[in-house]
Amino acid sequence: MTLFDFLFNNVLVYTSVKDVDYFNVSQAFKNDGLKYKVKPSSRNSSTPGPNFYATGLRAPVIYDFYVKKEDEYKAQKILSTLKK
Repeated sequence: MTLFDFLFNNVLVYTSVKDVDYFNVSQAFKNDGLKYKVKPSSRNSSTPGPNFYATGLRAPVIYDFYVKKEDEYKAQKILSTLKK
């Protein structure tokens, strides 16, 4: 898959900042056979702002879940069944 394909054929369906949410969403998508990609990113910065937090020495990670455009409805349906 090229960067072009990824940018134009995938949609962001969920963003998580908690590890437990990441694992719950991953498991739900896998159980339903939904193919997805996760783009993790860190909120690390050399000058943390007022919203910066860390547990121990680990900086928080943001997990963005992407699916193909044609699977967006299925992903949203799966997400709606998860307990919040």
